[in-house]
Amino acid sequence: MKLWSDSFHDGSPIPGEFAFAIADTANHVALSANRNPQLAWRDAPVGTKSFVLLVHDPDVPSRGDDVNRDDREVPAVLPRVDFFHWVLIEIPASVRAIAAGEHADGVQVRGKPGPAALHGFRHGINDFTGWFAGDKAMAGNYFGYDGPCPPWNDALTHRYVFTLYALDLERLPVDGAFTGADVRAAIAGHVLGEARMTGTYTLNPRLRALDGHANGEFHQVSCEALDYLEIACMGRYKLHLELVGGETAIGLAQDIRDHGHAEYLVLATHAGEVEVRFDHIRALTPLTPGARFGHVALR
Repeated sequence: MKLWSDSFHDGSPIPGEFAFAIADTANHVALSANRNPQLAWRDAPVGTKSFVLLVHDPDVPSRGDDVNRDDREVPAVLPRVDFFHWVLIEIPASVRAIAAGEHADGVQVRGKPGPAALHGFRHGINDFTGWFAGDKAMAGNYFGYDGPCPPWNDALTHRYVFTLYALDLERLPVDGAFTGADVRAAIAGHVLGEARMTGTYTLNPRLRALDGHANGEFHQVSCEALDYLEIACMGRYKLHLELVGGETAIGLAQDIRDHGHAEYLVLATHAGEVEVRFDHIRALTPLTPGARFGHVALR
């Protein structure tokens, strides 16, 4: 079974249009359009009677001590837990797509109603229900899709895993305000096939300059610029990068990756592997002795 989206590519950043919040220079974050992304699938197994869609973030901090603090980042090494963003069940076996904004279009304070959803589907509650439980202004049952809103000081870029399950059941034995965990338990032993894709998202300004979130548009780099980047990768040069927005990055050039929507330079850094989108590089300077080129301005 194959799952894909016209809203973002597998392994690439999710556009802010499909997030609960976007970065804001004055207040760290601001509420976003919060639309569900478009999804489509094919090659369902023979005997499929319904589909289930679960969307979860496996990178949510297991403790909140450091979350959204000006004086620190949430450490990347902190243990992480699952956070469900969408629980959608009883999608008929004849359905092969969900349109962008079809099930969510905007942030609804205190949550969207449920569990009844369009076309006879059913929504479970997502984990914003628990997150906002202590907030008098926002508390409620959050049914359906609510998009990414990771801590704005998290040192880790979050992943959002969209998993579609083909089931041998038409209706799941769950009712009321059921959760993602409830659905995982209910589908055990009834999965005929599954497909998944992953998007990424961060609200951390430091990371946004590195991983392509700062600008959803891709600007083609010149052939000359590409030549310099290829030379750097072949020679495993240590590079100092000046990025759009004033950020910098230092690391060993490893490879060039094409994610379909944009190309990325892969750097090995002290914090691990980092992908830097080509059109976010303003200039590069090799720090490796004997490099075949010096400082190069790309923009």
